[in-house]
Amino acid sequence: MSVLPRVTELTRERISREFDDLGPDACMTEIKADLRQHNPELLDMALRWAGAGTEADSLMTAFGMFYRLLAAEALAPLGSSGLHPLPRVSIEVRDTVVDRIDHSGTEGFTSDAIDNLAAANPELLQMAHGYASSRLDYGRTMQGFALFHEALLIQSSRDRASPH
Repeated sequence: MSVLPRVTELTRERISREFDDLGPDACMTEIKADLRQHNPELLDMALRWAGAGTEADSLMTAFGMFYRLLAAEALAPLGSSGLHPLPRVSIEVRDTVVDRIDHSGTEGFTSDAIDNLAAANPELLQMAHGYASSRLDYGRTMQGFALFHEALLIQSSRDRASPH
């Protein structure tokens, strides 16, 4: 069972309206500021994934929606609107993910990670698939979403296992 929150259809619709009402730029400004403060490794992973090409802003907005969905669902029981309830991805977890990719290959890692995402969070997978389906680089786009989910999942598991 996943230790990350399971995104509901209601949350997916609410966050989609939030992006529509406030605009992607305003939402991304808030999300990036939160990530810089609370999850800089994950932000760095997303920036590397998005690259600097003409599609970088669109990819970062999709990442922001993905992150915001998880954060909103994590905050729902708390009745809060902050963005940082998700685990802070450490350099060690980032290295673990890279090792897994090196060991099982990009395709193997992505396939396993997408299977995990499908089992643990079908609404989140639906959002990722919906975005990736409109792109020529569907596979690369889905690899990014799988990478983010796995990094958060591994960190969350480690955080729960370690004594505080």
